[in-house]
Amino acid sequence: MVVTNFESRALSHRPLAAHVPHPVAMGIVTFLDTVLTFTFMIPATLIAVAMIAGLDFLKKQEMAEKQISPVAASPGMELSLAELSGYDGTTNGKPILVSVMGKVYDVGGGAGLYGPSGQYHAFAGKDITVACGKFNKSTTSLLNAKWSSLTEDEQSLVTKFEDVFHAKYPIVGAVTDLQNLFAASASEGVQVQADQFSVKLGAELFAKGHVVAA
Repeated sequence: MVVTNFESRALSHRPLAAHVPHPVAMGIVTFLDTVLTFTFMIPATLIAVAMIAGLDFLKKQEMAEKQISPVAASPGMELSLAELSGYDGTTNGKPILVSVMGKVYDVGGGAGLYGPSGQYHAFAGKDITVACGKFNKSTTSLLNAKWSSLTEDEQSLVTKFEDVFHAKYPIVGAVTDLQNLFAASASEGVQVQADQFSVKLGAELFAKGHVVAA
């Protein structure tokens, strides 16, 4: 076939056909793009959720403080464990009290923490010595429990908590029937390891200054 000069020029100026990516290659690129998108979105989502949860907690605590109107306790109170239980923050116009090593503290200044909606409400009206020693606020069987079985490390943690309570709340009395504290069941197996981990964590938080009197 003979190609004229005109045809030659026309062919040389003909646009090249667009390259069409292979469907498999396009699928891989789309998949990688999706993975990268979610990889960057997940941390941001977690941070946002944590911030929302934190703001919600602060809002609830503020509301709880407004709803509770405890009065200051009179110094020199002598209370049995049964009497102490009546100062649990559920009744307006009454103090909120807790006991550590038999010393009774007026924690009304932290009504948002120890009142009905507070994260430490379970402590109100109780002796919390063993719970402090084991750095455990979730196990109610540690409340009003004998502390004679605490380990040396746990006793050290109790002392640190006493320092915090001394600095933050006034001592207003004492528990009169410590003999009625019940014997908590001895930790066994996995629970021993859990106690040791909690105590170590508590000691580290104190050492780093994360547990202080506000």
